[in-house]
Amino acid sequence: MTAIDRPSEKDKAKRTPVSSPPIADTRQPHSGQSDIFFAAVKTTRMPMIVTDPRQPDNPIVFCNEAFSFMTGYSEEEILGTNCRFLQGPETDRDVVAQVRAAVERREEIAVELLNYRKNGSTFWNALFVSPVYDDAGELVYFFSSQLDISRRREAEDALHEAQKMEAVGKLTGGIAHDFNNLLQVIIGYSDILEARIDAGDRSGRRAVEAISAAAARGATLTQQLLAFARKQELRDRLLNFNQLIGDFRPILNRTAGEQITLRQRLEENLWNCRIDPVQAEMALLNIVTNAREAVDRDAGQGVVTITTRNMIQSAEHPEGPANLDPGEYVMVRIGDDGPGIDPAIADKVFDPFFTTKEMGKGAGLGLAMVYGFMRQSGGLATVEHDEGGGAALSLYFPRAAGVSERRPTPVRPARKGGVERVLMVEDQDDVGDLGRAMLEDMGYDVVLTRSAREALDHLAKDDDFQLLFTDILMPGGMNGVALARIVRRDHPRLAVLLTTGFADEAIDEGARSYELIRKPYRRAELNDRIRAVLDRPGART
Repeated sequence: MTAIDRPSEKDKAKRTPVSSPPIADTRQPHSGQSDIFFAAVKTTRMPMIVTDPRQPDNPIVFCNEAFSFMTGYSEEEILGTNCRFLQGPETDRDVVAQVRAAVERREEIAVELLNYRKNGSTFWNALFVSPVYDDAGELVYFFSSQLDISRRREAEDALHEAQKMEAVGKLTGGIAHDFNNLLQVIIGYSDILEARIDAGDRSGRRAVEAISAAAARGATLTQQLLAFARKQELRDRLLNFNQLIGDFRPILNRTAGEQITLRQRLEENLWNCRIDPVQAEMALLNIVTNAREAVDRDAGQGVVTITTRNMIQSAEHPEGPANLDPGEYVMVRIGDDGPGIDPAIADKVFDPFFTTKEMGKGAGLGLAMVYGFMRQSGGLATVEHDEGGGAALSLYFPRAAGVSERRPTPVRPARKGGVERVLMVEDQDDVGDLGRAMLEDMGYDVVLTRSAREALDHLAKDDDFQLLFTDILMPGGMNGVALARIVRRDHPRLAVLLTTGFADEAIDEGARSYELIRKPYRRAELNDRIRAVLDRPGART
């Protein structure tokens, strides 16, 4: 019933015209019932066919209108040919072999197979094949029902992809949290060392600066991990992407290099969108870098074009990709004239740690960060082979619903340390020891506890503190947010400052009513945040 190759024109010429009447005639005792059955099958909405294994190559001898409509072939083109005419290059040969083996054994079989319509498009076919015997027990036909399940398969693939990305996101988010704690220790102690090194000790100062620079690069890497995992806190504001591109153009030019011509085609009245400008700039930088390297690998020179335009995605007439929700979007497209992108890897470019670069020349996180940032911003990122040659990556940002712009937080002047008592809660020994050293170095009187329960027990005996400085994620059943709530209820005079190296919507929601500093933080940043909490009017009334 099945084979490997689609029929050639020569094969089609050899077809024996077959029509459905012989089917009814083969069962004389029940021909009236058979006529009724096949009349019903011919008009049913489920695609169905019948093949005759007694003829050479087991040809199709009956098909209903639903089968003809699903495949795009007329009845005349279908009858007399083997079912293999629906197969193509991407049809799974193992599944074809399963069907062939079941036919040879005269057994029922149900499979899902990628088939091809007459126009060359593909569809997923839920295929059920069953042998049909006459009253004497002789095999006379194979009956096959079909069903186009393309939408179901696409939904399942999308769900599996979402589950995979969610699982990887949780993993990378956890890695970033632990890595941030390690970076906190490195950055914190380098700040302490820098403050204590003599001005004349140039070699010592260079060593500390190198440590700080390496830690800063590590912090950038964790930001990329968190952005991919959609666990990165976004500081969004209302902006126009044309303005962002214009302001960022000098850096983009340097990134593209002298051999790459950077062109822009910007829509004049581009809509505003509400996004994090820093993350948007990093996304642009990553995409332009990838475009430059793709061009470099080909000819060493080329053109990268940035295009912006307003776009309305409607359910009836979608302008953008099918998986983009209906709405108004600002589209940013970055295309290059390089060798393009292999369709086999197009759906992998956003996976974390996937890279086509040589060993040691890329972590494979750039486009993964772009993907995470776009999803967290409520948009979408897609990549495709450009019709004119090269690859094109498109970003779809939702149009901003409001017109008011969030005001930036005013820059506070550097503050000196204080003499207040601080109750610190940190379960990681090295991070806790560092925090205590930093705070004591700034003049604070610090008591370090390792859990929320230990902190509450200490407050029950001694509540003469001005500040609770606690990590959010801690073992023991009570996190820092729950501890802060209890402290606010039972010790309302005690100010609260939270810290974490991990971002999560549930945690951020609970921590919104408290001051928060994210790891890894610098010594001066920590002191500024503490002074902002303690010196606020009414903070310790």
